[in-house]
Amino acid sequence: MTFDEYVGLPWLDRGRDREGTDCWGLLAMVYAERFGIVLPSFRDDYQTAADGEAVAGLINGHRSEWTEVPAGEERPGDALLMSLAGMPRHIGVVVCKGLVLHIERGAGSLIEGYHSMRLRRRVLGFFRHEKMA
Repeated sequence: MTFDEYVGLPWLDRGRDREGTDCWGLLAMVYAERFGIVLPSFRDDYQTAADGEAVAGLINGHRSEWTEVPAGEERPGDALLMSLAGMPRHIGVVVCKGLVLHIERGAGSLIEGYHSMRLRRRVLGFFRHEKMA
């Protein structure tokens, strides 16, 4: 299973499609297209991805459909929750052990090692959606 078709998508705050997306939009796109799982949009629940408290609140308040997966047991399709500015507010999709598909402001979507110097301190945990259990 490759995720190459998701690499290079442009960043767009609150974006939800291939014309531009933020990290939640990318996760939702992959889940819908690859796994047939429709995730809530949350597009109208925050003004900008820079609103750390609102985004962190959404993440913390909507974990009921997700089960935390111990590090080392993650698999393709699991969500990888990361911190940004000290809060849980960035998310990506595990594409294989050690690699995550994600997107950040100022960059297009990319696949990057989550054990890299840049990401490893930001990793908060792996989560599996109940429909992927």
